[in-house]
This record gives sequence, structure tokens and C-alpha cells, in this order.
Amino acid sequence: MKIIAVLILSFSFAQYALASDSTYDNVVAGKKCQEDKSQNLSCSYSVGKSLSIEIVDIGLPDSFVRFNKSDFDGDFYGAYGMLHGCIIIKNKKEIFSLAFVSPINGKIYRTWPECKSGM
Repeated sequence: MKIIAVLILSFSFAQYALASDSTYDNVVAGKKCQEDKSQNLSCSYSVGKSLSIEIVDIGLPDSFVRFNKSDFDGDFYGAYGMLHGCIIIKNKKEIFSLAFVSPINGKIYRTWPECKSGM
């Protein structure tokens, strides 16, 4: 009985580990950055059909985040975490699958502690 419980838990954690990279991989694939003539960096993050976010003038004091599209009922949506100061990308199909984007440096992280410390 214990062996079956261990196998079930192992399978559950393996699924969680695989799922947790799914959103991260999608955000990385949907990231596009460009510099303007003054070499100011801006990045956009398009994920699925329902999420589009931009961070304009990354690293500057007047940098800002623009949620162009974020639908809670869609496949992905974004939120802002007050505790860590990062944008949270959530996958509606895989509730444990998250990604975190730093508005300070534009980088994508798998966990909020990494995102917070990366700032």
C-alpha cells in the first residue's frame, strides 16, 4: 500500500514539475524585445490567445507595464504580485504552471523568489 502511495505521489510531483515549465516556456517563446533610437529597451510578451503585455523603457525610472490584453477567462492571464513586484503569468489549464516577469529587467523566471532576487 505504501509503494502505491509513493508511486502516485511521485507521478503527481512529476506532472507538477513538467507543468510548471509549460507556462515559463510559452512566455519565453512569446517574448520579443527591441531598442529604440536612444537604445531604450522595450519587450512584449504574447502568450496564448488571451495575453499580451509590454514593458516599455526597461531599467529607466519612467518604465511602465502595459497590459494590452489579459482575459481571466482566456487560456493565459496576467496579474501583479505586490509581495515580490513581479508580473505573474498564469495558465488556466495548468493551475500550478506559472511564470514571473520582472518589470525591472524584463527577464522571465520560474519562481517568484528568483524574480524578486533578480531585480
